[in-house]
Amino acid sequence: MKNLSFLGVDVAKDTLVIFDGQKVYEFQNERGLKKFKRKFFKKKEDRKKRVVIYEPTGPYSAFLEEFCATNMIKVVSLNPRKVPRLREVLGHRAKTDNLDAKLLYEYHKIVSEEEIKEIEYNENLEKLSLLLSEYQLYQNIENKLSNFLDYLDRVPVDSKESKKHIQKNLEETRQRLQKIKKEMEELVNKDDDINKGVKEIEKVKGIGKMIATYCYIFFRKRRIRNRREVVALAGLDPEVKESGKRKLVTRISKKGDNRLRSLLFMGALSAIRCKEGGLKEYYESLIKRGKPKKVAIIACARKLLIFAFYNYKKWQMEAQSA
Repeated sequence: MKNLSFLGVDVAKDTLVIFDGQKVYEFQNERGLKKFKRKFFKKKEDRKKRVVIYEPTGPYSAFLEEFCATNMIKVVSLNPRKVPRLREVLGHRAKTDNLDAKLLYEYHKIVSEEEIKEIEYNENLEKLSLLLSEYQLYQNIENKLSNFLDYLDRVPVDSKESKKHIQKNLEETRQRLQKIKKEMEELVNKDDDINKGVKEIEKVKGIGKMIATYCYIFFRKRRIRNRREVVALAGLDPEVKESGKRKLVTRISKKGDNRLRSLLFMGALSAIRCKEGGLKEYYESLIKRGKPKKVAIIACARKLLIFAFYNYKKWQMEAQSA
């Protein structure tokens, strides 16, 4: 830790703002990050002693992650939920790219050795993640087109022309969904690690191929350590409000991956219907205790996520020891 130097990197859509403890720099957020490399990682020694601290920002941080993975640069991927708390503790009321880069740099004072890691960049995993996002986009479009078609059946005016166009778009959308699904299956089967990991998660009752694939990507990209962390990152952790001796659990935080939450909700509905090995008994016990149906389903979704994470971690440990 003493021999390491740190860079606070704030990732925006078009730029990277870097603070090295003395000065703020700005570079274009582009593939290869050539100027960033020339400035901070020109020598091989720099790659060993410098650590990048950043907050993952979905597709915007993809170039930085690819760069760090290919150049074997260690990083601290800061949980987005920690950043507002860190800002509060350090008294940073304003929010600018420069201040955020300095804020991320300050985290090196409390960082643990466990948090400093090398990024694993897997091209198949990135392609799969992209296809899954596209699949969910087209699913939303399909639902909206289908609902609008139902609406046109009920309007008291002539809607033949509108129906014709909507039906055509709906058909094309469904064809694209089938094509994406096929591409995803081929990609999963092509990569042995992804295939085995997805199959292990799929063993959980209520989790199908689509949810298992999303869970696998979610677990592997974030390198989650325990069940508490996975529940929080999915936004299924309870929001607790405290005042003096009073402690009130109001609802789930929703400060996590909303796509995963919606998939798990659908998976929970499926698991509740399973007679064996599902979550039917757990769901019914919650209802008997007076819990509202929606609360009981969310609790089942949380259980489903924990079971999936347990299977993934178990498979991962067995693969490492083999």
